[in-house]
Parts: sequence; structure tokens; C-alpha cells
Amino acid sequence: MKIQLGPTDIFFPVPAALVVTGSMEKPNIITVAWIGMMASSPPVIAVSLKNSRYSLELIKSTKQFSVNIPSAEQFKETDYCGLVSGRDRDKFSDTNFTPIAGQKINTPIIEQCPFNLECRVIKEEIELGQWMVIFGEVVETHIDEAKIDLPSKDIDIATVNPLVYLLPFVNIGSLTRK
Repeated sequence: MKIQLGPTDIFFPVPAALVVTGSMEKPNIITVAWIGMMASSPPVIAVSLKNSRYSLELIKSTKQFSVNIPSAEQFKETDYCGLVSGRDRDKFSDTNFTPIAGQKINTPIIEQCPFNLECRVIKEEIELGQWMVIFGEVVETHIDEAKIDLPSKDIDIATVNPLVYLLPFVNIGSLTRK
């Protein structure tokens, strides 16, 4: 028998992504859980940010951003980037993350994250209540060399060990890592 929960935002797991906005001279990082691939040809990702976020202002002004997937070991830095505003703090300095120049966009990627996407905004944003959805075409993908089998380009997800977001009330006690 199924139990109905009514409308919820439960959808799991989703990557806990570090979205970088701004420029090499003044980059900012925000932690995002409301993110996902929308298309594969061309590859398009959607990111949902609250209307009040500083990072949204930067994306609107530059029309670009990078998506950086942290490893599970980077949970403290990822949590920090979601709790502190880039209006007030330099999150790269605070977390010891290193911004490195993107190849196709002027916004940096995070060197310490094992997987990175460079994105250009391609559509007008969609407002959903107090949230804004931004669509970005993936124009370049980066992965740490040790985490991919060449020439097959098969990613070893176990070595990427991506940090995922689960709502606080989801019981994961019965899940085991294989």
C-alpha cells in the first residue's frame, strides 16, 4: 500500500553542486542542490536559485557560470559555501579552494572539485515563486585525469565520490556503499 505525502520537494539523491559565478578577479561560490540536466544535445543544465541570492545577480550580469561537483570529503567546504554570502566573504579564500580559468568562459572552475562544467546561459530565466531557474548550455567539461578511463572516457564514479544532497528527514541508515 502506498501512502500519499502531498506535494513535496523530495527527489533524491541530487548532487550538491558548487556553482561559481563572477569573474577570475572576483569569483563567488554558492552551494546548490536544486540542479539537474535538462537535455543532452546540446547538453543543458538547469540551476534554481532564490531571487535574493548574490550569485543570481552575477549570473544575470555575466551570462555564464560553472558547476563544480565536490567529493564527499569536501562536505565542510560545501556546507560553508551554502551558509555564507559572497557579498560579505571571499569563499575561495575561506575554503582554500583554488579558482582556475575556464577554457570557454570567463568564470573560473574549482581546481579541487573532481568534476566541472563550464556553462553559458542560453534561455531567459523562469521565475517560480521566490526561485529563479537558469538554463546553461554546457560548453566544456573537466574531470580529474585519475577519475576517468582513457580512451573509453568511462568515468569511475566511485573515485569521483560525489557529495549528494538528501533531505534531512530521509533515513539512509539502511543504505550501504558497495
